[in-house]
Amino acid sequence: MSEEASPDTAALDLDDARRRYHFALAPEDLDRLPFYAALLARLEADEGALRLLASVRAEQRNPMLVLAALHRAALLGHPVLAPLYDAIRRGAVTDVGVAADAVLEVVRDEPEVVRSQLWRSTQTNEPGRSAVLQAVVRDLVAPGETMAVIDVGTSAGINLFFDRFPVSARDTGDPLTLVCEDEGSVDRVTPLPSVGARVGIDPSPLDLGDVDDRLWLKACLWPEERRRHERLDAIVAHYLTWPPTTLLEGDALDRLDDALALTAADDLRVVVNTWSAFYFTEAERRAYYAALRELGASSNVAWVSVESTLVAWPDLAEVADDRRRGASQVVVSRPGEAPVRWGWCHPHGRWVERLGGA
Repeated sequence: MSEEASPDTAALDLDDARRRYHFALAPEDLDRLPFYAALLARLEADEGALRLLASVRAEQRNPMLVLAALHRAALLGHPVLAPLYDAIRRGAVTDVGVAADAVLEVVRDEPEVVRSQLWRSTQTNEPGRSAVLQAVVRDLVAPGETMAVIDVGTSAGINLFFDRFPVSARDTGDPLTLVCEDEGSVDRVTPLPSVGARVGIDPSPLDLGDVDDRLWLKACLWPEERRRHERLDAIVAHYLTWPPTTLLEGDALDRLDDALALTAADDLRVVVNTWSAFYFTEAERRAYYAALRELGASSNVAWVSVESTLVAWPDLAEVADDRRRGASQVVVSRPGEAPVRWGWCHPHGRWVERLGGA
């Protein structure tokens, strides 16, 4: 987007952008990520940064898009950002406020660094969520039953390999082992079911074999989380040895039937969305929910939703619980049954809690 094409300030909802910057990180992540916490606070207070975010279409108006654009420039060798972000990754920055100020100066002096990337989507396809999916799948799929997985908003399809990752409560040093703390009756013992077809749907799927796509996936990671970068590198090194997948380009509702047609009718078809319905319009969300309810009532289709609490599904009561601010709600439906709140998790799968009686 050129400077001339940028909307006038009067046409932008700067208050909305300010709120989005302010609530971009969960409270626990604000403590873990001091650099991003400081940077988001400065972006929240800067009108230029507010205008950049407010100019993004509402469905993709995520502060992480701005952060990823800056991180991408750093990975490509920007003279200010590259050494700064490298120091952040290595834990070598002692004053995150000074570092955040330096990044803000780049945003002010070179807004095109961010603006040129605002056509993209935030597509981390966070593999840590596979730890949550494993727990839910063990509960959904009967022993000995084969399943198919359809991942809506699949990005590069990493979570189609949800069953390929070991899970541990602590960091084992293996980059492919997911670290997740379990609360409640989370099953990590029952063998995972066999998976038949693995199908992803995305408006703009990414290719792990493409250099620019891999760069964008890395840019969407948080520079303070070294292990996430190591995990992505390990996935890129291993994914060709994992089972085949099919990625379909298009919207969820347009391609859902095509995806189902690629699966075996006797398998439990599990449709999954993890932080993708967050980017749907309200009308798209209602239509998607209605389609899944109809599929679940008439065929062997289950549903797993891991989304922000801002995604309010019909028929599910809202939960007013300050402990859950910033967490993701896990909603499931079994064939022939209404959706229920199965539990809660960290947005990147750092912890999961299964509610009793889910």
